[in-house]
Formats: sequence, C-alpha cells, structure tokens
Amino acid sequence: MSESSLWLTFGGGTKLELKRNDAKPTVSIFPPSNEQLQAGGASVVCFINNFYPKDIGVKWLVDGNEQRNGILNSFTDQDSKDSTYSLSSTLSLTKAEYDSHNLYSCQVTHKTSSTAIEKSFNKNEC
Repeated sequence: MSESSLWLTFGGGTKLELKRNDAKPTVSIFPPSNEQLQAGGASVVCFINNFYPKDIGVKWLVDGNEQRNGILNSFTDQDSKDSTYSLSSTLSLTKAEYDSHNLYSCQVTHKTSSTAIEKSFNKNEC
C-alpha cells in the first residue's frame, strides 16, 4: 500500500489528512450552457484540481470587478490515489446579469504560486 492512498476514519467520521508534497492547482473555467441560458439562468464554473495543501483562495471577477454574491464553493474529499484536493466554484447569475457583462474570470491563490492563477473567457468570443 502506498503512503498516498491511506485513509483512516475515527469515531464519528473524523478524517485524517495525509501529508504529501505541495501540488500546484490546475484551473479551468466554463461558461453556462445554451440550455441553461434558454431557461433564464447562468452558472459559470471554475474547476480547481489536484492541489495540496487544502488552503486555497478563489475570487470571481466580472468585467474586472470582484463578485461576492451568488458563489458556491464545493470541495472534494482528499483524493485516495494522490492525496490532492479539488474544488468547484460556481458563480450563479440570472441570464440578464450574465448578458450585461463580457469578461468572466476565476482567480486562484495558493501557496504553490507566487502570483494568482487566472482563467478567463469573454462572453462575446464563446
């Protein structure tokens, strides 16, 4: 058994975090689907994968301005194969809000990078 695949649970579900070397996250951003826009909503999703340690910062920018509302962050459990973490961050907007802006950015800060990792898309180029 490799040291990076060991999970131990104690008592009422207390999990033991496995230590490993720091791992820099990979970041991807996805615009809302056409089906979602037709239904009147818009979710922009940022996937942050394969990072360690778990402490991470996510900031949403819309046309260069920080967005603080309508954000849901969801962590996965520590991966049983490589002991890294993943996070999905979803920015939920109405279709009208989405249509009134152009540039959507997900900015990630983590100890493995001296500068923020940023992924963006321009709605008019999708």
